[in-house]
Amino acid sequence: MRVLFLAHLLPFPADWGGKIRTSGNLEALVRRHDVRLVGFLRTSDEERELPRLRGMCVGVDVVPLRRTPFTQVRDLASSLILGRSFVVSRDFRREMLELVRAAVDEFRPDVVHIDHLQMAQFVDFDAPYRTVLDHHNVESMIVKRLRDTSGSIGIRLYASLEWPRLKQYELSVCRKCDAVITVSEEDKTTLQAMDPTLGNVHSVPIGIDVDSTPIIERKIGSRNILFLGTMHWPPNIDCVHYFYRDIFPLVKAEVPDCTLTVAGQRPPRSIEALAHDPAVRVMGYVSDAAVCAKDCGVFIVPLRSGSGVRVKILNALAMGLPVVSTSVGAEGIEAKHGAHLLIADTPEDFAHAVVSVLRDPDLADQIGRNGRELVSAKYSWKATGDELLSVYEDYLVGIHAA
Repeated sequence: MRVLFLAHLLPFPADWGGKIRTSGNLEALVRRHDVRLVGFLRTSDEERELPRLRGMCVGVDVVPLRRTPFTQVRDLASSLILGRSFVVSRDFRREMLELVRAAVDEFRPDVVHIDHLQMAQFVDFDAPYRTVLDHHNVESMIVKRLRDTSGSIGIRLYASLEWPRLKQYELSVCRKCDAVITVSEEDKTTLQAMDPTLGNVHSVPIGIDVDSTPIIERKIGSRNILFLGTMHWPPNIDCVHYFYRDIFPLVKAEVPDCTLTVAGQRPPRSIEALAHDPAVRVMGYVSDAAVCAKDCGVFIVPLRSGSGVRVKILNALAMGLPVVSTSVGAEGIEAKHGAHLLIADTPEDFAHAVVSVLRDPDLADQIGRNGRELVSAKYSWKATGDELLSVYEDYLVGIHAA
């Protein structure tokens, strides 16, 4: 089939969660189908990867996407006045709409693959092609959880206004698509609970490149607590502040020499300010996670909001790191508490779990080994790519042939 792939995030470099999902699915689709990609170009690193993309696809077209404080404020004000979702409307670009229309006219796709909800605004759902939404997260659930958990009054107010608008748009798109792909059974259940009439939802897990992810030889006796994630994503910002404020003091009371490392691209000033504490290091972007993973006594995912599957956990498990997560952080991953990682949801329980791992190297090594085995068996690019192709073959090919 001819597949037009609409990428909200270009897949390369695959240096954080959403891009890893996109790159894995694109790799799977080009194995079986002719794929043309149209997407947003955000960084010079992505621009340098365009030759690689053009070597995979039958065509690649991009539109620059720049967000500035001015455009963010402008788009937020516009969404409030017009009653539209800010998360979606802030990325509308007339150039993208025209480019997608031109690609449809020239390429004549059998299927349009919508990678992230935000790209659905450029799709003509009355056209003869079939549509697939690769729904990386239940987007409205992220906003709802921010409303319920954020310590910022401003964020809670924004989320209270955004959540119903985003939910309405999200469900409207899901109803229009021929197939909706979620990253977990939990997200599938959440969508269908929001609208029980949705019968077109399929769960395909996120995959990672396990073969290229070496098991890390960790520093013996490390007391370093590591958080690694995209630091401009609001749920990550919230969970780092939550850990530092409510959990870290409890851990330090038991392990006084412990330290906290926060790594990830584009940390806001509020996160950078944590480095004023001598026990805290804020690294910013790291090109190779193994660099900071070597000094990791325990890997933490204290998320309180979000949706989908945390690729940061899959990568940590693949590296053999001992992980402590909240239930929200571990959603969608077939990992068992006490076997592949530890799960704790209150500050006291989370601190106790972190202390247990720091003090017990045998426990840390055991859950690290088990986690690697789990990811190798269930979350490799090959395994999840085959599941995506099965959805295309079993569902969309049959419809197309009819």
